[in-house]
Amino acid sequence: MTVSEYIIDFLLAKGVDTVFAYPGANVLRLYALLCESSVRVVLTRHEQGAIHAAAGYAKATGRAGVCIATSGPGAANLITGIADASLDSAPLLVITGQVPSRYIGRDAFQEADILGITIPVTKHNYLVTEKDEVPRDLEEAWRIANSPRQGPVLVDITSDLFDAQLSPESFEFECLLPRKRVNPYPLEASLTKLAEVIKSSHRPLVLAGGGVVSAGASHLLKEFCENSGIPCVVTMMGKGISGKGFDNLLGMAGLHGNSSANTVLNQCDLLIAIGCRFSDRTVSDFEAFGRSRTVVHCDIDSAELNKNLKVYLPICADSADFLSCLSDIGEGLSPSLKERFSSWYIKSEPTIRSKTDPVYKAIRKYENESTQSRIITDVGNVQTDAARIITVFGERSFITSGGLGAMGFGLPAAIGASFAAGDSESFDSTTRMILIAGDGGFQMTLQELGILSECPVPVKIIIMNNRALGMVNDMEAGKGGKYLLGDTPDFSLLARAYGINSKRVDADENIESTVLSFLSAPSSEMLEIIY
Repeated sequence: MTVSEYIIDFLLAKGVDTVFAYPGANVLRLYALLCESSVRVVLTRHEQGAIHAAAGYAKATGRAGVCIATSGPGAANLITGIADASLDSAPLLVITGQVPSRYIGRDAFQEADILGITIPVTKHNYLVTEKDEVPRDLEEAWRIANSPRQGPVLVDITSDLFDAQLSPESFEFECLLPRKRVNPYPLEASLTKLAEVIKSSHRPLVLAGGGVVSAGASHLLKEFCENSGIPCVVTMMGKGISGKGFDNLLGMAGLHGNSSANTVLNQCDLLIAIGCRFSDRTVSDFEAFGRSRTVVHCDIDSAELNKNLKVYLPICADSADFLSCLSDIGEGLSPSLKERFSSWYIKSEPTIRSKTDPVYKAIRKYENESTQSRIITDVGNVQTDAARIITVFGERSFITSGGLGAMGFGLPAAIGASFAAGDSESFDSTTRMILIAGDGGFQMTLQELGILSECPVPVKIIIMNNRALGMVNDMEAGKGGKYLLGDTPDFSLLARAYGINSKRVDADENIESTVLSFLSAPSSEMLEIIY
């Protein structure tokens, strides 16, 4: 068995059915054999498209997305997507080709030290120069990427290995085990204090982040909040928590959050933060915030505890385990406490802030009727407005570039999510991948329109075209800044050049019905809205 054949068998054994790739000389043998295998190979139009598509697949499923690229510029073009996955804890297995081992360090054609470049943005990475190291390194990489806290792992393989025959000894390996660490903040030791602090509070609040989504613990969160009467707000990454029947879920808090969520965040006397990292977008003044309330913080990564915000009770545990214990505490609360907890807050609908809001309300209405659809956003005002207004009705149904905020993420991520949805039997004819993009971000990866026809689930592209970098322009409002894009292309014409049905409309009072009609059509299409 050659190394290339082994890699394909390895992926199939792990249940990988889809790989997002862009070929090149130093990975060509592996790519060619992949195309002959039962693995579905999605040839993107740029390596950045491949890595964002793999991330979209991972964020939609919780399973590792797989991406393959060649050496040098191919591998370097993956960096933005790897950094996005790292900050958002999305599992990725990234396989890159490298120049032959005898040329490493000699500035060979298309050589780049991808190992050194990616150290800061990967959970782990490998440079493989010996053929018999491939089985062990791949197995370790897969385990690391998928183990909590999930993240991207890169395996860089020199091109002279792909045709090399593996020796029998290469299959007799032992994976390096993670170093055992003493948990500095064990859950079991904190339960008594946790119950006491909840019972003594008057205005408790749960702040749920992406860790709740990764743990698949939306139902446990909902159960606890319902049993205890305690309201819940989410971070941007926590938008993947299902809001279906979740009456005391108040929406996203923070810099771009809605008013009811931010009101309770500012007024609570106890904050139970679960699976979040207290980014500057959620809490702007860490010291003042920590002084004003008691904070309980649970995260699976102990490095996140007391990193940005000094807390009263840090707990290092999986979100699902923590919420199971919380549910037990919630069931034991007295009726008077539950009444007190459920009566201190007011839930309100997000307020109208701009003329784009009716579009988001139409999307929310459609998603409520088709709970298996997913919302994918690019970055900028389209992202923050969507997160503020849209209620997610299916788990993992809000996909975005959270920590990195990478413009151009939206289109390839929607494609990746479509392939993920196409492999599930739970999706029906009303399911859509609904992409919301601005004219600025969309132009960064618009070449991926070339593979839209391959998507198994319709991708509905809505472009908010204001001919400007909207968020940046808003930041400089009144300061003379004009971050305008000038004459942007007619995106609807561009879509038709790729064989995609499209429509260009001006925003008007009927835009909500226009959007609903557009979403109902059963094919991948584009709607460009001019503001």
